[in-house]
Amino acid sequence: MPIELKHVFYTYDEGLPSSREALSDINLLFKDHCFTALIGETGSGKSTLIQHLNGLLLPTSGIVQVNDYVIDMTLEYKKKHGLPTDVINTHAMKKKHKKKQKDIKTLRKRVGLVFQFPEYQIFEETVIKDVSYGPKNFGATNEEAIASAKRALALVGIDHSYYERSPFELSGGEKRRVAIAGIIALNPDVLVLDEPTVGLDAGGQAMLMGLLTEISRNGTSIILATHDMDVVLKYADRAIVLDQGKVISDSTPLDLFQNSEFLNKSSLEPPKVFRFALDLKKHGLDINLNNIKDCDSLADEIIRVKSGVK
Repeated sequence: MPIELKHVFYTYDEGLPSSREALSDINLLFKDHCFTALIGETGSGKSTLIQHLNGLLLPTSGIVQVNDYVIDMTLEYKKKHGLPTDVINTHAMKKKHKKKQKDIKTLRKRVGLVFQFPEYQIFEETVIKDVSYGPKNFGATNEEAIASAKRALALVGIDHSYYERSPFELSGGEKRRVAIAGIIALNPDVLVLDEPTVGLDAGGQAMLMGLLTEISRNGTSIILATHDMDVVLKYADRAIVLDQGKVISDSTPLDLFQNSEFLNKSSLEPPKVFRFALDLKKHGLDINLNNIKDCDSLADEIIRVKSGVK
């Protein structure tokens, strides 16, 4: 399910002395079946951007289109529907207009959003009740919701022995998987995650990213905001860089990490394994950078070149 943003601007506390522009003229198309990474320093606009993808935030101006669902906050639309166009009243207008948006609840089912530290969103007394809450909230019967919850929990590696346990007694990684299962149970077309690997150890990160890869292979588009360049290199098909609310780069991870001038200018560090691969190539080892995803793949590539395999 494609998502397109056209000339999207967003300002926090608009019309107030504390106002701050968080997004500026964003034009992006997120295509189906793509694993996209949003990169940028804290405050670059990543979290603000992803909250526009399911209508949690409405743009100050611009258009967000999710398949055939359109959130239109252009000046022309405001004038046509008699909505306030001045800065002072825009915030109030958006609150009023939000209620009029066509079935925004359905949009949030199709575009699932997992916040940073999603385990803090857990609130039910058992794991199965927590994961089945979302489907029930969207109209599923109790039996349908339980079935959806069980499928989602199985997908994230949580078996039946956890169903009646309190989610608050689980480890940090297990809580995160339960929280993600709560979104997966809604069967979204697009799964959006904000810094999903933060706070997890290496094993937890590998398990989570393996899960997201499997979900992506099953046809769900993945969009994640991250600071982790190793994650971008290994898993992403596309890397979008934001700075001060603007898109400053949109390319493949390979093209991004080879652009040393841009990386230096943007204060971004490529993964160490990729830097090492670049150094080896500069010193005459004819490795294929397309094959470099992590340390294991680099080792395989060195062996391939040394053994003379084409």
